[in-house]
Amino acid sequence: MLNLNKKGHISELVGYSGTYIGSEVTAKGDIESEEDIFIDGNYQGVIITTGTIEIGKNANLNGSISARSAVLEGIIKADVMADDSLHVSGCCQIQGKIVSKNISIDPGAIINIRASTK
Repeated sequence: MLNLNKKGHISELVGYSGTYIGSEVTAKGDIESEEDIFIDGNYQGVIITTGTIEIGKNANLNGSISARSAVLEGIIKADVMADDSLHVSGCCQIQGKIVSKNISIDPGAIINIRASTK
């Protein structure tokens, strides 16, 4: 299990083997995975993972996300469902619906959301 903290991204962990979309990448489509996913570029589409998803501070995402847990930092226009936890960082701009057992939002986040816990 990953130890997500404010010191770095999941993509910086030694031995990280998940899906990575870097800041210089633009992608469109659907992703289904059992791995962790890190997106720091431009992405449009549906993302479904049983792992953790992290949207980096350089990301611009438009679509929908379903994951075990989510850490959100970039510009996001999406519905996000995270089974265990969902964290919106202070540098995130998000518009959409968020659903999770545990939701945390840092000061400074720009939000236009409908949130619910399950």
